[in-house]
Amino acid sequence: MISETKPIFPKNTNFLKLIEEYSEELGILQREAKDLDIPLIIVFEGWYDGFIGEVINRQLLPLDSRGFDFHFTDTPTAEENNLPFIFRFSRKIPPKGKIAVFDRSWYMRGLIEHLINESEKNGCAPSSYKTNLETVLTEPADEEVIHTARFTHLIKIINDFENTLYNNGTRFIKIYMGARKDKRIENHKVWKKIIPYDLDKRSAEKIYKKDVRVLKEMLEQTNATYAPWNLYFVNQNIDEATAVTMKIIIDQMKAIIFDAKSKQFSEPEQTDAETSIQTISMTAGPLDRVDLTKFYTKQKYKKKLKKYQKQLTLSHYLLHLNKKPMVLVFEGWDAAGKGGNIKRIVQSMNPRHYRVIPIASPTDTDKKYHYLWRFLDGIPPSGQTSLYDRSWYGRVMVERVEHFCTEEEWKRAYGEINRFERAMTSDGVIVLKFWLHISKEKQYERFTARSLNPLKQWKLTDEDWRNRGKWDEYYTAVNEMIEKTSTEKAPWIIVEADDKYYARIKILKTIIQRIKKELEEKDCLKQNK
Repeated sequence: MISETKPIFPKNTNFLKLIEEYSEELGILQREAKDLDIPLIIVFEGWYDGFIGEVINRQLLPLDSRGFDFHFTDTPTAEENNLPFIFRFSRKIPPKGKIAVFDRSWYMRGLIEHLINESEKNGCAPSSYKTNLETVLTEPADEEVIHTARFTHLIKIINDFENTLYNNGTRFIKIYMGARKDKRIENHKVWKKIIPYDLDKRSAEKIYKKDVRVLKEMLEQTNATYAPWNLYFVNQNIDEATAVTMKIIIDQMKAIIFDAKSKQFSEPEQTDAETSIQTISMTAGPLDRVDLTKFYTKQKYKKKLKKYQKQLTLSHYLLHLNKKPMVLVFEGWDAAGKGGNIKRIVQSMNPRHYRVIPIASPTDTDKKYHYLWRFLDGIPPSGQTSLYDRSWYGRVMVERVEHFCTEEEWKRAYGEINRFERAMTSDGVIVLKFWLHISKEKQYERFTARSLNPLKQWKLTDEDWRNRGKWDEYYTAVNEMIEKTSTEKAPWIIVEADDKYYARIKILKTIIQRIKKELEEKDCLKQNK
């Protein structure tokens, strides 16, 4: 149960003077949070646009403008409308030491697009639809509406999003500014010239009755201990509202900073990850069940390649027409043939509708964000395809084996990655992940061939040879990765790649079959409506 958060002030408090004191304190806390590399998200939700906007502006004025970003959540742009819901906001998360302030957020947009569901296309509201939370809440909010599968899905996506960020250091302050029943009509009169829509007494009463049930459900289900809601009922005194919300932010920032400092001094040293990995033998798993003797003759390969590339051309075009996005992930051993496979796939695609994304080591800028952040730019909009040459799975492979992250971080990453991919697939993105598997002997053979070929020597680096020396550790990591992150909607496909011909045909065939299945399911859903 969420109770009202309201600091108690003495009678006849001079709120303007109090705001000046709080402003100085906010500036100090911002600098402390920056020094501690704390990424902070402040969310404002609630009633009247003009009122909230003024309150937020007063919170921002004391802050160093270089240390925060402000985001007003309005009707999504055409580009945003084509992205999976939560990824619009994932792109706006703050880096270490910075604050992101949201004037309405995933909560408001979620209610509009997922609860009311004004548009069938990806559950997104048309651009002409009013974005005011109050307008949405005038709609009937009976139990059948509240407890829909769409609403349950929305809650899960939001909780997954906030939990993933919190586990990697981001902290939340969430404020909902409500209005008591007896104040709503009065507030309407005060702000009638500011707010962009009209409410009479009857509709205001209706809003009060209806929003309590919907908001109570949403606020309570997203009121996590790591991201609690602060519920504040405002009146017509904007100075008091500013002071109250400032005090809420200050108190919570102090607690966040205190917690960060405590961990700095009390956290025990991490166990040496290298020691724990060295004691792990090469465990059996999915890779041990792969038959690497499979092959095609060159003649048979050419015949099948022509057939499947022709089919992929048509399938990919239909995917674009049906506005279905697709993500193809390519991982595998060094020299397993990832580049060659990607080349044979895109030969069949229209370059307007695909993008190849090669992933290198994270930059200094990347390291300031959650590790999944640098992959967000590649998430395809409707009707487009992204091919990742290596991906977010580096977290549980190279970063694990090479000790670029702690054991706690890579173990936590399995769940984070599953949630990340579920956010895509639940919004209609096709996700296929290929692990190109070769034997240790075949890898040595290809390394040697590359070293002797002047045209291919650039492909072979000292790091490749060094990684080969840790084959057993990588083998264990890959087996565990496949077992823990292969899901029904985002499966791992292990590709027998000792024979490059066989690998290329298997991947092409798998993509075609998945596209066909997805389009058939979409047609089936249309017929049942």
